[in-house]
Amino acid sequence: MKFENGKMYLIEERVPLRTHQILRKELARGRPTLYISKHSPSLIATQFGDLKEPMTTKWLSPRAGGDCIPPMNLNMFEGYLEQFLMENEDGIVVLNGLDVLEMWNGFKPVLNIIKRTRKKMGANSYNFIISLDPKDHYDKQLAELERFSDEVLVSSAEA
Repeated sequence: MKFENGKMYLIEERVPLRTHQILRKELARGRPTLYISKHSPSLIATQFGDLKEPMTTKWLSPRAGGDCIPPMNLNMFEGYLEQFLMENEDGIVVLNGLDVLEMWNGFKPVLNIIKRTRKKMGANSYNFIISLDPKDHYDKQLAELERFSDEVLVSSAEA
């Protein structure tokens, strides 16, 4: 698969294996990445530990800590996205935790932030990757995300 700059990808997979495969290649090219996950940064680090490239990991967790974004605080979530995009002109944003944000805030407010972020990305060389388990989302919501994404990848194990 050819990964194209400036596109938004929706990757439907039970476990983010394909997401991590794509991301490893981009990190190896030196692209800065903001990885926002429902899993702890230490768990993510074990999967990318051998890469010494610029990846910032944030955990969607109500715990206090510099590596956490409280999932109920959409302003903080959007602020991290905006700051990262301002500081990294060819950056990649990965979101693996849409279901967590949705649980705390509802689907529409989260989708609106993704749409605003996508608009700010414009035709620049940024990428936005949303990795999600399709079983965690309603068909109507999944269809809306698919329409909004530039490319949708469905893991062959899920099809």
